[in-house]
Amino acid sequence: MQAEQELADNLGTSAPQLDASTLHPWVWGSIQGLWGSGHYRQAVGMAAVAVNAQAQAKVGRKDLSEWKLLTNAFGLKDPEPGEPRLRLAPKEDSDTWRSRHEGAAAFARGVYAGIRNPIAHEAGDELEENEALEHLAAFSILARWIDTATVEKAP
Repeated sequence: MQAEQELADNLGTSAPQLDASTLHPWVWGSIQGLWGSGHYRQAVGMAAVAVNAQAQAKVGRKDLSEWKLLTNAFGLKDPEPGEPRLRLAPKEDSDTWRSRHEGAAAFARGVYAGIRNPIAHEAGDELEENEALEHLAAFSILARWIDTATVEKAP
């Protein structure tokens, strides 16, 4: 048992580790300098800005941003002129298709309302590194969904 404890002390646990460099490039690429200097709170805020900018560019809209933009873009309705949609899969009449898009919209609302807004609008202490990394992972998930989605425009 002592040898097992020594191994754990020297090698760490067998729990998986998150390598920040594997986060979506929109996230990690936008914050490396801030992260390296220990500005974790500012890095998370910058990641939120970067994901928003990429989403706006992808759907060609600057009239909406953040959760409002993504709620509209992942919406279930057919696209309208000037309001393209992001599709995670070809449109079909299934619960799974609806769930994916409703979930993506809800997730976007959550990360912008629950992570980005407090960082941007409330004074607070510097984030702990592990908490900031968890926040970045959430924005990375959203970035991957946006990046891999196809844009559906009105006919």
